[in-house]
Amino acid sequence: MRKQNRKPSDLICLVCGAPAIGFNFAVITCMCCKAFFRRNALFGLQAYQCRYSTENCSIDIRTRRDCSYCRLKKCFSVGMKKELILTEEIKQLKRERILANRNLTHLNSNFNQPTDIFIDLRNIFNAYEEYCRAPIQTYEKRGYEFTVHQPIKSRIKFQNYLHACQFYSVSLENFFKHIPEFQQFPSNEQSLLLTHNIRFLMRMNTIETMNDSAPLWAPINFLLEIMYGKSLMETIDVCLHQFKICLNEPQCTQLLLIILLFSTSITYNGNLNTVNLYKIQEKYTDILWIYLVRRYGSLLACQKFSSMIRQCLHLQNIGHKLELKRQNTQWQSFMIETINEFK
Repeated sequence: MRKQNRKPSDLICLVCGAPAIGFNFAVITCMCCKAFFRRNALFGLQAYQCRYSTENCSIDIRTRRDCSYCRLKKCFSVGMKKELILTEEIKQLKRERILANRNLTHLNSNFNQPTDIFIDLRNIFNAYEEYCRAPIQTYEKRGYEFTVHQPIKSRIKFQNYLHACQFYSVSLENFFKHIPEFQQFPSNEQSLLLTHNIRFLMRMNTIETMNDSAPLWAPINFLLEIMYGKSLMETIDVCLHQFKICLNEPQCTQLLLIILLFSTSITYNGNLNTVNLYKIQEKYTDILWIYLVRRYGSLLACQKFSSMIRQCLHLQNIGHKLELKRQNTQWQSFMIETINEFK
């Protein structure tokens, strides 16, 4: 039998001239240049220096490892886009979403419950993944890659903390805007609910979005330790990790976020109809309970539900201590001095 001759690929890497494997980050490249760009592009040219001080080194298959600055410069010049680096991460999120939806479908087949409960769970999960978790993880990864090589004083800035808080708040708000009951409130009443509950909800949301492998806010945590004290920050960290173990799966976290969004307390001074709020809470509490019972059985469901309540109260107690710190006049004066020191 005559062997078939395979025609070699005529694709050439636009960066180094080696045989290419296809389009990577919008440009035809080889595997080596693809991997190089993925590792280095988010740092930017400012993180490197030309090895020979010419900033114009020749980059080919033999010299591509000689100068990272000029190789990265050429990557950008031929049109490679760092905005596409997270494509694989986004694909992974989509794969996780598909898997979770399959699990929900399997769970629903065993529920023997009205299908609208299953539809609610699916819609909540998809909305959270798209409008909250994925944007926050992308933001944290890019922020970490951008700041990791900066001087410590450039990273420890109070405005970085404020910007992060604003981003987390907006991401949560975008998720809540896709909850039908929240959409029914006029914009001013939506703002009231968010203003009253957002700080606690942001802390709870950290349970779902925390990523120990990409510690973007290590410098921010240092700043928070200065603001609130190391002991209190360690208490928060332990509480959040215990809460994450307790919840164990994203559906529980997401339902709790919705339930607590429609909460009031003795400090609430708005004019919302609390009866309507309680009805919404009752609906999503029922969904959470049905999910837990069908997932774990009645006995374990009771244990998990009780544990969730304990962890919520613990997290609220910590939030109260943080609020007392913020209201302290001496703390406010200290914060002004700290912020000025790191400017």
